Amino acid sequence: MRGFFDLHIHSYYSVLDGVPSPEEWVQSALRDCMHALAMTDLHALSGAVEFFIACKSAGIRPILGLQVTVASPLETQPLQGDLVLLARDLSGWRSLCRLSSAIHSDPGTNPDHILPFSRLAEETDGLICLTAGSQGCIDQLISMNQAENALRYLSYLSDLFPGHLYVELQRRTPAEFKLSREIARTAGELDTPVVAANQVYYLDDDQSEMQLLVTAVRYNKSINSLPGPAIPPPGSYFTNQEEMLSRFSDLPESLTAIGEIVERCRLDLPLDIPRFPHAKVPEGQTMIQALHQKASAGALKHYGQINPQITDRLNYELSVIEEKGYTPLFLIMEEIVSQARLLGIPISSRGSAASSLVAYCLEITSPDPLKLDLFFERFLNPARESPPDIDTDICSRRRDELIDFVYQRFGSEHVAMVATINRFRRRSALRESAKAHGFSPEEIKSLVDQLPRRWRGGSSRPKETPYDELVTRYPDARHQNLFRDAASLIGIPRHLSIHPGGIVISPQPMTDFVPVLLASKGVVITQFDLDSVSHIGLVKIDLLGIRGLTVLGDVAEELQNRNPDEYRSPLDALDGIPDKDPATAELLKAGRTIGCFQ
Repeated sequence: MRGFFDLHIHSYYSVLDGVPSPEEWVQSALRDCMHALAMTDLHALSGAVEFFIACKSAGIRPILGLQVTVASPLETQPLQGDLVLLARDLSGWRSLCRLSSAIHSDPGTNPDHILPFSRLAEETDGLICLTAGSQGCIDQLISMNQAENALRYLSYLSDLFPGHLYVELQRRTPAEFKLSREIARTAGELDTPVVAANQVYYLDDDQSEMQLLVTAVRYNKSINSLPGPAIPPPGSYFTNQEEMLSRFSDLPESLTAIGEIVERCRLDLPLDIPRFPHAKVPEGQTMIQALHQKASAGALKHYGQINPQITDRLNYELSVIEEKGYTPLFLIMEEIVSQARLLGIPISSRGSAASSLVAYCLEITSPDPLKLDLFFERFLNPARESPPDIDTDICSRRRDELIDFVYQRFGSEHVAMVATINRFRRRSALRESAKAHGFSPEEIKSLVDQLPRRWRGGSSRPKETPYDELVTRYPDARHQNLFRDAASLIGIPRHLSIHPGGIVISPQPMTDFVPVLLASKGVVITQFDLDSVSHIGLVKIDLLGIRGLTVLGDVAEELQNRNPDEYRSPLDALDGIPDKDPATAELLKAGRTIGCFQ
C-alpha cells in the first residue's frame, strides 16, 4: 500500500488521554482516503473490538496495537519509555492481551503501569514494534546526547523483535524535525528501518483545548498547573496524507515502511463465534448425551413418568440446543445451580429461560413451562443468532461463595467478571471540569447541587449543552467556558467498573481472547464491556446478587430452626412454599406489592 496511514493514534479509550472515539477516528481516516489505520491506546485494549468493527464497516484495514511503558534494560542509564506494539496476526493479538493484562495485574504496587523489559521479552510473538517517537527511550537518549546508549537499547529491541522493529520518526514540531534526522542516522548504524508516524490525540486543532481538559482531569490538577511533559506537543492532531507525505519527503524510506507494516499486519479477529468452556461429562459420553440423560432424569423426577408430550418437547429443545452449540451452557449452568443448592444458597431463576423444559428438568429454573403453557421459542428461537441469557438470582450475602466456586471449578485463568465502561455524566463532567478550570470546592459544590439528580440526555455526547439553566444563571465568560467544556466530556470513558452480575468462562486462558485487569476489589475483570465480550464470542452468565433473596433466606432459616422435623434445610422451607396461596392472591388483587422484586 502506498500513501500515509496513521500507525499511532489514541482514542478516548486511552482514558483521559485521547479525545476521539474509535468511530470518529475511522470517519476521519475515511474522509482522507486512508485505507488502513492503527489504534494504539495507552496500556489498555478496551476499544479494540469497537475500532475493529468500525474499520471493517468503513472498508479500512484495522491494525490493533497497544502503547506500553517499558523499563529500560540499560543498567548504566535507568529510565523508562514507551513502545508501540502492533499485532500482525492472532498470535500477536494474544501477545497484546497478555501484555496489557500484565500491566494491569497489580495496580497497588505498579500504579504507573510500567512493564518490566523481561516481561515484554516473554510476549513478542506476532508483534511489530515501533519505538514510540518522543515518548520512547531512543528519542530520550538521543536528546540527552547519549547515542551510544541509544544504540545499545536499539540492539536489545532488535534481539526481541528480529526483522519486526522500526524506529518511529515524528515531526510535529521544528524540534522533532531536527531530532528525527539524528535518530534516522542512529538507526542506520544498526540497519534498523525507520517509519514516519504522527502520534495523535485529537481530531483537529480545535480539540486541543479538550485534550488539555482531559489531561487535567487525569492529573487532578488545574489546566494552568499541568506539568509540561503531561501535555502533548502542538500539532498532535489528525493530519492529512498530503501534509504528512510532504513532511517526510526527504526520508522516502520512512514512508515506504508504512506500507510494509500495513501489509504485514493481517490480523482478522474471528468475531461472533461462541466459545464455550468445557463441561464435565462421564467418560464415554458426549456432552449432548450427558445433557439428554440429565434432562430425562429430571423429567422423571418432576413428572413421575414421561409421556409423549414431554418426550416430544424435550427432543425438540435438545435438537435446537445441540444445533446451536449451546449444550455446554446448559451443563455448566446446571453445575453452578446444583452447587448453590448444595451450599444452601437461596437462588431463583428469572427471564425467558423459564420457558425451557430442559432448564426446568435440570432445575436451573423453577417454573413448570408445560403447566404454565410457556413457549420454548420465547427463550431460544431457532432463528436467533446470539446465545440465550440464563439469568440466576442469588442471595446477595452469599453470592461471592458461588463466584468463588466458579473460579475454583474452571480455574482462575479461565474466569473473569465482565466490565462496564463508566462514562462521564452531567454531574461528574461538571465537577471534574470545574476542578480543571480552577474553581474552588465551594463553588463546585454549589454548581453541582443546582443540577437535578436525573437527566435523560443519555450517554452519547449531546449536540446542545445539558446545562441550559446554569448557562442562563451564569452569563460570564468563565462559567460559559466551563459549561462548554463540561458538555464535551459527557459520554467519554472515565474508568472501568464491574458488571453487576456478568461473568465469563473461557475454554482456554482468558487472555487468549480478551485482556483483563485486576479491579480495586481484587476481582479480575475483562477490559471489554459486554458488547465487545459478546463479539469475541465469550458467553456471559449472569449471577445477580438480590437482597430480597437474602431476606427470604433469613426467614427460611428461622422457619427451619423452629420446625426442624418439617424442614431439613432452609431451602426446603423455600421449596415448600405453595404455588397457590389465597392470602398472597388477595394481596396481589389489592395491589399491595411494594417490596416485591419484579
